[in-house]
Amino acid sequence: MRKDFLLQSCKDILRATSTVSTAVASAPKLPSEITGKTVEEIIKEWNSELQERTGKFRKQANAIAEWDKKILRNRDVLLRLESEVAKVVETQSSLERQLELIETHQQEVDKALQSMEEEAEQIYKDERRVLLDDEAASTRDAMYEQAEIIERELEQMTEQIKQIIQTLNANQAGEFEAIDGMTPLDVVVRILNNQLSSLMWIDEKIQIVLVMKKNLIAYTFQTKNDI
Repeated sequence: MRKDFLLQSCKDILRATSTVSTAVASAPKLPSEITGKTVEEIIKEWNSELQERTGKFRKQANAIAEWDKKILRNRDVLLRLESEVAKVVETQSSLERQLELIETHQQEVDKALQSMEEEAEQIYKDERRVLLDDEAASTRDAMYEQAEIIERELEQMTEQIKQIIQTLNANQAGEFEAIDGMTPLDVVVRILNNQLSSLMWIDEKIQIVLVMKKNLIAYTFQTKNDI
């Protein structure tokens, strides 16, 4: 009985020793970064690495914050630009309507001038053959009056165009970046070119009226001298 107990105890000890050896053999190996280093050294290295990564994170966070500020500034600029473009479009629409009105006036003046030219030519032909009578003098006076009325209308149209140009210059004081290939300044230049063409056309018609008046006056004096 005693021998059996001793034998069993030896077997238990052998099994325990084998288990401990297996546990020691199967324990995980330490990483090479910390092998042979003290705990203080390991903590110091980890702290240094943490500070380095924290610095990089802060730099990236600052860069992102700066990008966000730029985006907000660009958004504000775009909103202001959109507002200014809307004003330019509104001003352009108003100018187009006024230009249409001026064009209508131009057509009416052109028709009146053509009628005056035809009447002047007819009177000139008639008065070359006969002396002036009361009816011809009355017709000539009426033509003088009509020419003066048209001349005043042309002057009024010229003043209106000048006021339109001044209003445009006052409303379009700023310059903006190009949109769809055309800046607000390009729009203003195009409209002013149209206004200049209108002024040149009106000036030409005024010169025609003045020449007609001079011719009629000269012909009147010549006829009176012949009488």
